[in-house]
Amino acid sequence: MDGFVNLEDAIKAEMNLRAKRLERLSGFSAIFMLTVAIWLAWPSIKSTINGGSVNSDLKYSIVIIAWAIFVQDLATMEKQARSRLGTVCTIFWLPIAIVALDYFQGNLSEILGMIILISISITLFVSGRTILMGDVSVLKYRSIMGFLGLVLSISLLTTSSFQNSATYIQFALCLIALVLILYDWYGNDDMRQMRKYFDVRLNELEIRILELKSEGAAVDQAASLVMTGREEGHRDPEWGMRLLDEAEEDIERSLSLAGDVDDIKQDSLKSVENAELIAPIVKRPRKAWEMGQRELQLGSLREGEALFRQAKKRANEVIEWWEKAEIAITEASTKLSNSEHVKNDLEDLLIEAKKMLVSEKPKKAHEFAMVIPEQMLALEKALSIAENTVSDAAKLLKSADGIDKTQLNKRLDDAEDAVNEGNSALAKGLADGVIREITAEREAMDDVRRAIRQKKHLISRWSNRQDAAEWDERLSKIEKEGSAKRWVKAASMLDELTTDLDSNVKANEDASELLDYITEQWAVLRNQCDASNIAIIDEDRRTVEEAIAIAKDNLEAGKTELCLDSLGRADKYMERLQRRV
Repeated sequence: MDGFVNLEDAIKAEMNLRAKRLERLSGFSAIFMLTVAIWLAWPSIKSTINGGSVNSDLKYSIVIIAWAIFVQDLATMEKQARSRLGTVCTIFWLPIAIVALDYFQGNLSEILGMIILISISITLFVSGRTILMGDVSVLKYRSIMGFLGLVLSISLLTTSSFQNSATYIQFALCLIALVLILYDWYGNDDMRQMRKYFDVRLNELEIRILELKSEGAAVDQAASLVMTGREEGHRDPEWGMRLLDEAEEDIERSLSLAGDVDDIKQDSLKSVENAELIAPIVKRPRKAWEMGQRELQLGSLREGEALFRQAKKRANEVIEWWEKAEIAITEASTKLSNSEHVKNDLEDLLIEAKKMLVSEKPKKAHEFAMVIPEQMLALEKALSIAENTVSDAAKLLKSADGIDKTQLNKRLDDAEDAVNEGNSALAKGLADGVIREITAEREAMDDVRRAIRQKKHLISRWSNRQDAAEWDERLSKIEKEGSAKRWVKAASMLDELTTDLDSNVKANEDASELLDYITEQWAVLRNQCDASNIAIIDEDRRTVEEAIAIAKDNLEAGKTELCLDSLGRADKYMERLQRRV
């Protein structure tokens, strides 16, 4: 246990425990009542078996058994079970009281039984009115159930006489029950006054709507709200009053809007007619206006007003932009037809502008068409720059000697074709590429030719190396690439050669310094070996001598890696000898 308790789980567990206890109690009560009913009915059953008649004990047993059935509902809080309990309590409290009052003037035991039954009746009365408590529908249901109990009680009084005071008390109790029934049916409703006011207001509003409809006013929306209020207002008067408020507001708005809509209608009609004079082919403004007229005839003033305003908006767009769009399209078409170069994207834009004009969107058509001259101006400027770039590339290529011009001439021809086709971006890109490549080839040619002129200096750096043939071959390949005018490739190979050569020279210098150091150390250690009687034939000494000799040979041959390996081996055995000394 961590010391913490879940409160929600604890509450649920306690509720479940109580529910189980109630179930056990109700089950025990039902079994007990059935046992009592059997005990009470046994004399009557025995008499019937022996040929006698059925007495009142069997009737009471049946009542007890019936009540035992409803005892099961006491253990649950479900709505249906509570409703059944409330119904039974409301029906049977009065008959039980009537039966109890029959023994008003009886002996002591009968009076005691009467008191018990009266207590049960009072309990049923209080429980029934507590459970069946709610809105008007619940109260009317309680009134009907109480009436059933009253009818049952009156049936019990049909055989009564007015010779004792108990009968008068019974009839007085029935009158009290009748008053309660009438009170539940007609009164005891906190919304009764609101319902009365709602009914009066509903009737007045219905009469007003009928009068307005007879005058031709468009109050269909308000009539729909009133109809909804009549269906739902009696159940919920507050909601019904809100519906009536909305209906009245809609009526006032419709009446005030009726005059304005006519003015809006005439104004939009003028705009539509003017638009049709400018562009006889347009249909959208007239269509919107006719739809507004139809909505107005159907009583939808707000929808009609919106459509009239839409028709005017469409018409005004035609009035303002149709002529401008036609002029812009004509100018754009003329410029495109006079252009020497094909401009597919601009032609597609012109087609789109014409489609917009056909679909009665002149403003968008004008915007599309106006873009075309600006785009053509920008394209012409870009094309001029591309032509200048191609011209510069041609001049540069013509003056470039010593390089391979085959591919460059082809790319320059492609650039000139792109200029003729009006593709400025491609032409400029190709021309810039030609210029860059010529520049790169020239720089590479200068570097390679400079290196070839200094060939003797290069060769001198590896002539004493055993791998001189490999370096000579690499230099020869560079010269071949230069002879073939592949200067960029030759320059790249030259850079690799010089880089490798510098790296090897540096490594050789480091290896030479290391060799000198090892040689000096070995000279000292060799004297120590002689002093320690370590002869030349000793394996470790012999191995050091051999490793140093091999390192010298590899260094002279330019084999730096092998030289370093031999020096490492020599150092290892020198350490062994040092420990022996």
